[in-house]
Amino acid sequence: MTDYAAIGRKKLQKIDGEAGVRVEETLQGISPDLARYLIEYSFGEIYAREILDNRTKEQAVVAALTAMGTAAPQLRVHIHAALHVGCSPEEIREISIQMCGYAGFPATLNAMGTLMEVLKETGRSLSKASVHAGSENRYERGKELLSRIAPDQERVLRETFDPINPDITRYVVEFGYGDIYARGILPIRSRQVATIAALAAKGTAPSQLRFHIGGGLRAGLSEAEIVEVMLLVSIYAGFPAALNGILATREVVIALQKNG
Repeated sequence: MTDYAAIGRKKLQKIDGEAGVRVEETLQGISPDLARYLIEYSFGEIYAREILDNRTKEQAVVAALTAMGTAAPQLRVHIHAALHVGCSPEEIREISIQMCGYAGFPATLNAMGTLMEVLKETGRSLSKASVHAGSENRYERGKELLSRIAPDQERVLRETFDPINPDITRYVVEFGYGDIYARGILPIRSRQVATIAALAAKGTAPSQLRFHIGGGLRAGLSEAEIVEVMLLVSIYAGFPAALNGILATREVVIALQKNG
């Protein structure tokens, strides 16, 4: 019989270090069964899966918790965890910045405040050097980056939104891609992991989730890797969000296969 508790504690220690131990100790004083479920399912089963590496898992979880905006203590724990498994402070900051396009500036500002608190606690520093790509040619730069995840999407956006207001497409392309995606630090593959996790966890934008699943596949993610992101989401946003994300992944894969 598999000892998921032992596996889970070992994985929790590897991911979260002492912060994870404190979470279990706190729960033991409130509900030992809940502590058991947390350890056995979250870490003994889901985190113990090996398709995604720990850095990618924590990048996905930080993105999801930032976008949800309802779990500040857990975001703090997972920022600690992301640092513990090798993510740089700059990479975590980059995920927070990216989320302003999917969850709004308040979510990003709250996450940034939490990041700064964790860095102070851990004695880590954060580079203040600007990586903004510049104000010139933002549209063309954004169009090129958008084409890497969806070759025809700029045209689709123009056809859809120009009859309403041409500025809408310009904002999406220039800010979302010409500014944010152009910052570097995170490769597009990692940015798609973060976006997929955030949209799946929020559960409020199914068409955009499907779009970014397709973008993730074009950026080099496999169907199996995207499904792993959805399984992580089951821990933080529940099974309905995860199941919807898994079904959307399958639908996108089938559609792409049919279209060659």
